[in-house]
Amino acid sequence: MAANVGIQIPVDRSRKEKAGWQEAARKAGLFILFLLCAIAVFVFGSNYYSIFPTNKNVFYELGLVATFLIAALLLRRGYRYRQFWPIVYAFFVASSVILVTTLTAGLRDALFRSIGLTGNSNQVDAAAKVFEALITITIILLLSRLAGMSLESLYIKRGHLKWGLILGFGLLVNFASSALMFFSSRYSNQDLLGDAILWGLVFSLANGYMEEVWLRGQFLRKLAPLSGSGTAIVLTSLWWALFHIGAVYMMPAAIPFYMANLFTFGLAYGYVMQKTDSWIAPGLMHAASDFFLFIAMLSGT
Repeated sequence: MAANVGIQIPVDRSRKEKAGWQEAARKAGLFILFLLCAIAVFVFGSNYYSIFPTNKNVFYELGLVATFLIAALLLRRGYRYRQFWPIVYAFFVASSVILVTTLTAGLRDALFRSIGLTGNSNQVDAAAKVFEALITITIILLLSRLAGMSLESLYIKRGHLKWGLILGFGLLVNFASSALMFFSSRYSNQDLLGDAILWGLVFSLANGYMEEVWLRGQFLRKLAPLSGSGTAIVLTSLWWALFHIGAVYMMPAAIPFYMANLFTFGLAYGYVMQKTDSWIAPGLMHAASDFFLFIAMLSGT
């Protein structure tokens, strides 16, 4: 009996090591697969810039929407890979946002002209971002509800409200005061500064909550069972950084540093979203960094 035990131990250890390597390979494969899907949507499918032939290309956007929808429906009807359908559906929703915002750009411009919002101004930029945020969040909510998903699955809930407000408003006040300390003297008069503060806050809050539910809120809960909570945060942070690869408001040489900055912020936002179980704090934290940029980039105007 003792001899049999001595033989069995190495066999069990070998099996455990093999299973460990297989699990690591599986997670690495999923990481690469989800990253490629995100690049297809948020980089090649982006309608914010025109770096690749697929940017601002309605046919590519339609292809993405159709591909992810068909894949999600097939996965949901199957058995073996059914656990993957929610994440694939999330990519369908994300690509649908891009398609609809592209198709409604003309409507937005016509609406703005009818109410006298024309030209380049802080007010126009803020109004455009609010318009985009309303469309984006509405699409996400409608498509998620159609699939039987709750608001809680998107982190749209109170969560740990006290800590969410403390962290969110704390960072917003810190970043806003820092921006005004460093850059307010570059504005030629108080009216220009007041205009930048008002519309900068509107722009930043709209963009912060829009991107948090679009690129993070609808993915974190769906990724966690497949890749782990930590990996889900890393993935969403990485593709959020890549999403800004064509930032037209940055010098080309600054883009790599900007993406590194966004990746580290994304790790913080994802961690806080999971810990507070809500989008409240991440939305405010995101708005804080956007407001800092808004004031800094417009300084001197």
